[in-house]
Amino acid sequence: RGLFASRAMALHALLHRDCVSSSSSCLGGRRLLNRRARSGANVAVRVAAASGSGRNRLREKEQRKSAERARDYEGEMDDYVRKYVTGGVPGERATPSSSSSSTKEVAERKRSLERDVKRALRKAKRAVKKTTQTAVDALLPRSSLGGSASSSPVRMAPVSYRPRGPSAAEQYGQAALAWTGVFATAWLALRVMNGENPLKGLFSRPRAPPRGASGPGRWVGDRSLGGRQVWVPYETAASRDSIRRLESALDDAPGGGASNAANMSATAAAAAAVKAKAAAKALPDWWTQPTPQYVPPGRADDLVKLARVQGAKLAQKRVGGAGFSPESIADFRNACAAAGSGGAAATSVGPESARLAVFRAAAEFAVDDALRGQSGALSSFNTPVGPFLVGLCDDLALTPAKCVSVVTASAAVRVRGALVQAGAAIRSKDSVEVMLELNKLINLFNAFPLAPGAPELDMLSAGLRSRLTDAERESLLAEFVDVSGGAYADVVKEAIFGAQQDT
Repeated sequence: RGLFASRAMALHALLHRDCVSSSSSCLGGRRLLNRRARSGANVAVRVAAASGSGRNRLREKEQRKSAERARDYEGEMDDYVRKYVTGGVPGERATPSSSSSSTKEVAERKRSLERDVKRALRKAKRAVKKTTQTAVDALLPRSSLGGSASSSPVRMAPVSYRPRGPSAAEQYGQAALAWTGVFATAWLALRVMNGENPLKGLFSRPRAPPRGASGPGRWVGDRSLGGRQVWVPYETAASRDSIRRLESALDDAPGGGASNAANMSATAAAAAAVKAKAAAKALPDWWTQPTPQYVPPGRADDLVKLARVQGAKLAQKRVGGAGFSPESIADFRNACAAAGSGGAAATSVGPESARLAVFRAAAEFAVDDALRGQSGALSSFNTPVGPFLVGLCDDLALTPAKCVSVVTASAAVRVRGALVQAGAAIRSKDSVEVMLELNKLINLFNAFPLAPGAPELDMLSAGLRSRLTDAERESLLAEFVDVSGGAYADVVKEAIFGAQQDT
């Protein structure tokens, strides 16, 4: 029974699915159900007959009941198919003609169902539109729009949304936040490049002063102690008072007070006067200050900026190894002269060593021009070389004594070369070459004369002693006296024979 019931239920589900898909397949399923039901009943009868050796009446009664239940179930299935699938009358059998008509009826029912669904959708749309219009009329009454109460209802037209741009305050705020982030990133990068911890001072407390500290101060790294931190107190009013007490005690000593202060000021003034006199005495005759230029009022700052730009160009050439040209040095000097403030653009060139390198290059160009006889307007700087070097010294914020020593050393090198070339021409008996070389010396002395007794002249004589004989040096001095007419003879004599030689 269980086997038969399970098979019947499975066949029922299969038949129901096939019948919904198409009426023709439902009829075939019904025939299959009848066939399988009969085969199941026959199988059950056979199994029951074969299971027992003798037949009794009770078993036959049960078999008849099971067969009747199978027939009843088949009839119920036929009625279900005719009623809900084919649309026929329950209790009558389906025919091939009725199957085709039932298919048409199913299609017609499907179309009517689609029409009903579309009609329902249209009704729902109209209801939604009516509800929306009612809500709009309630929110925007007709009187608010300038119309009468009996006018037509308000119809809302579609409105496109345009996003509002940020205001000026918002734009400034965004720009400020952006620049703050840029500066913060640059600060962190700079600290990292310097090998410092950028978060060191953000989350750490300041170090407490040591025990026994009498006042405020700060910790300082002492290099002499290997970088050890040392507490250095600030100068307070108490410390200043103690210093004043010590000074007053010294003033109260015998011979102190106002007389000591006067003596100290007089000594300092005398020392400054002696130093100024020595500096003025050390300057040569060609060291003359250039004539200052007129600076229009209100343009001094702009002209100083231009001078600093030229100084930065010189610093860039020095760092890049390109070397200094006469034009770049002349541009810097002219810009500083136009600004009218000596030394205002010196820091743009670099440290003192860089500024001294610039002046040394300018001195080399000036001495070469003087050796060729072009120390005036035909020089590389298009101006007399003497005042140009003096003005350049002020623009580079260098001391005059140092600049004079640089020019003197450069001139001494040219004098030595000219004397050696003239001695070689005397040895080869080339009088024309001797005159040309000695004429170069005269041109050089006209622009940058060497003072007698200069240490550079003694060094020149020591170098010439090993290269020229006494007779050649005598002949060289005689030739120079003839060419120059006796001018600068004492300087050339000291350069050839030395300071202790008498001829």
